[in-house]
Amino acid sequence: MNESTPVVHIYFLLDRSGSMASIASDVIGGFNSFLADQKADGADATMTLVQFDSQDPHEVLSAAAPIGEVRDLSPATFLPRGGTPLYDAMGHVIADATIRAEQLAARRDRAEEILMVTFTDGEENQSVEYDRQKIFDLIKKREEAGWTFAYLGANQDSYAEAGRIGLSAGGTQNFKADAAGTAVAYASLSGAVATRRRKLRTGERFDRGDLFEGHKAAEDDLERRQD
Repeated sequence: MNESTPVVHIYFLLDRSGSMASIASDVIGGFNSFLADQKADGADATMTLVQFDSQDPHEVLSAAAPIGEVRDLSPATFLPRGGTPLYDAMGHVIADATIRAEQLAARRDRAEEILMVTFTDGEENQSVEYDRQKIFDLIKKREEAGWTFAYLGANQDSYAEAGRIGLSAGGTQNFKADAAGTAVAYASLSGAVATRRRKLRTGERFDRGDLFEGHKAAEDDLERRQD
């Protein structure tokens, strides 16, 4: 790995609420494919993987681990339950990422390129610590600091939900909550992340608010099957 290449830190926030049960095996398989793709793409990535539901809005499965050391999901680690405290989950993971960025800066270590992904099939319904305005303010502040956010949502208007908390349309996709839709969503995300990593290596310019760069295969799949 070139020492001048920024390390991408993928913060992956995964909805583990009860409504995900119908696509649990698809979520596991899709995430594992995404992870395998990112491992094959090189060592210049780190991952923090967090699951959330109303019983635990912040279950950390991997914390700032080199991408090659992140373990696959399994039916034992991804077991849907409870409600969807989306705002609490986002607030906690943004706080974790902020603390890490501050620690790296204090040690004068190389800063990370932060990519925060949320993968969910439901709207906010259970948060107690964070509300919409707090999350909106946090996201806008972090976007100004150069963070990239992605939001993939099913069974909702993802653009409305993401927009309510300040996320850009360029980093948002709807997907269909079934086996095919989930697979396409993960593949689309994987391709976009690989493109971002390549551009970081080569120094090519990119828009941090437009992760998918107009290539939204999961959304195309959803719209095609709704017609």
